[in-house]
Amino acid sequence: MTAPRFIRRARPGLGTLVEVGVRIPDGLDEGSAMGWADGAIRAAWQAVAQVEGAMSRFERGSDVWRFNQAPAGAILPVSAETAVVLRWAAALARDSGGRFDVSQGTGASDWSLSRRRGGMLLRKHAGAVRLDLGGIAKGHAVDRAFEALAERLGDDPGAAWWVNAGGDLRVHGWELPVRLRDELGGGARPWLGLRDGALATSHFGPGARSSLSGAGAEGHRHVSVLSPRCLWSDALTKVVALSDRADEPLLGRYRATAWLHPAPGP
Repeated sequence: MTAPRFIRRARPGLGTLVEVGVRIPDGLDEGSAMGWADGAIRAAWQAVAQVEGAMSRFERGSDVWRFNQAPAGAILPVSAETAVVLRWAAALARDSGGRFDVSQGTGASDWSLSRRRGGMLLRKHAGAVRLDLGGIAKGHAVDRAFEALAERLGDDPGAAWWVNAGGDLRVHGWELPVRLRDELGGGARPWLGLRDGALATSHFGPGARSSLSGAGAEGHRHVSVLSPRCLWSDALTKVVALSDRADEPLLGRYRATAWLHPAPGP
């Protein structure tokens, strides 16, 4: 039996390196395979760029940037992409009793989303509130890129593809080996094989980009969550880190499984 062949492409995005991989159908030569894959991979990049352009707090003119710059009382139209993520953020905040908070303590109840004349409006209730969707939008970007690939490739029963954005990973049709990075000693160790699911791993140790305040946040260097959607997995790593429980009760509601990876000793 001929070993499966894959085309893999990577480019910077979402504050990390985003990789897309697709399985090449049997019978295509290298030249034909490149042309066949180009359209699907291009659609995945476009999906990532759309999410980043709408929700990066660093990108001037994004929905989040405009909100953070706006005064109290502002009512801002936002994209459908941003509205999806904000609705999930609100649901996760409610379900977690406020532990998931995209305002990062600046005013969890000082923003709201509403619909008017077919569009979505984001209201800023207090001048001090700031939004940071970094803990959920990266997972959504992976989901959107994954869905773009599914639209192109999903009719083939032998199709396989994945999207990996620096620890946020979603796979279909193939078991992809996952390695866990050693933040102190360097390198990575084999951990598990992921097939047909979404996995997010966040690092909460000293010097990590992900920071949380609360019991348990610094007790584990990595938290991993497996679920059907990368948005859920991404957001739930923060909830699990704060609860310090791999059996966090909220996981069942999102069909998720969690792991706490203890920090290496001195």
